[in-house]
Amino acid sequence: MKMPLPKDVPTLRAKASKNLTRPDNVFCSEGLFPFFTACNAFPEWTPGTTDHFPVVSTLDLVPPSKEKVERRDWRAADWEEFRKMLRRELEGVAEVEGYASVEEVENGIRELDAAIQRCVEEHVPLRKVSPHSKRWWTAELTERKKVRDRLALRSTQQLEFEDSPTHEEYRKARNGLSAAIRTARATCWEDWLEDIDGTDVWTA
Repeated sequence: MKMPLPKDVPTLRAKASKNLTRPDNVFCSEGLFPFFTACNAFPEWTPGTTDHFPVVSTLDLVPPSKEKVERRDWRAADWEEFRKMLRRELEGVAEVEGYASVEEVENGIRELDAAIQRCVEEHVPLRKVSPHSKRWWTAELTERKKVRDRLALRSTQQLEFEDSPTHEEYRKARNGLSAAIRTARATCWEDWLEDIDGTDVWTA
């Protein structure tokens, strides 16, 4: 354990004798100690109902920022063109009636994998993924949100006109977006549950 409060700092003034003592202290783990930027007692802030000094600690706990990671955006893939290219690529992979050795099996796997990777690089775009991004968010939700935001602005600008149809349009767009978000989240969760195995439950 570490002691962030300096050793000579008193934390109490006895009401009767006015003596300064230190019955209070501040302790922390060795790992947390470097994050303390200040730790001190403030006699001038002592409330009238106690003789203990308030102790104020300041910690720098700004989490390190994580860089966005580039990943394949499978939702944005052109699957029709992907399949066309894959058919052409597979024509170049030798057809074998039966594999005579482990080496032939491994060669076949490498050729197949290389063909698929070429198609991925050609038709599945890369995108930078934030560690805080929502996996269930889709391009459709982005468009719905844009529509809702535009209608929200127009509805606000026309607040004095209670009969304006914009208010009803905004209400429908807002409710539609909320329903679409619930559906997307549920679908993402259900898809994940269908694909997990025993170890994924503990690492998700």
